[in-house]
Amino acid sequence: MRDRVILTLALLAILSAPLLGAIPRKTLAGRPLCFSVILFHRQCAGCGLTRSFAAIGRGSWSEANALNPLGPMLFAWAIAVVAIRAGRAIYPAHWWTEIDIAFAVAAAIALVTRLVLFYLA
Repeated sequence: MRDRVILTLALLAILSAPLLGAIPRKTLAGRPLCFSVILFHRQCAGCGLTRSFAAIGRGSWSEANALNPLGPMLFAWAIAVVAIRAGRAIYPAHWWTEIDIAFAVAAAIALVTRLVLFYLA
């Protein structure tokens, strides 16, 4: 059950990029999308993730990284989750779990690094 939820979230993240990429930049840039900005008038460490995924959907990885460096990392992690689940279904082996854990740890390290760098800057 947990695997299905993770796979579903990863697929939604991957599919959201091209959908967000279809939204004009001016539309996304003109509105605050983060509750932290709306409620507290202060950006959070996740600010720019939606715009980052939209840039990935347009194929602009450098823009995505500039908007929020965590965006490309989370997108790559979502692709890895889907690939690992597909690999596990096609070729069941014990090492898929280790690969899965390694990608999860890499995503967690990227998130913590982003939080630390954001709040120390």
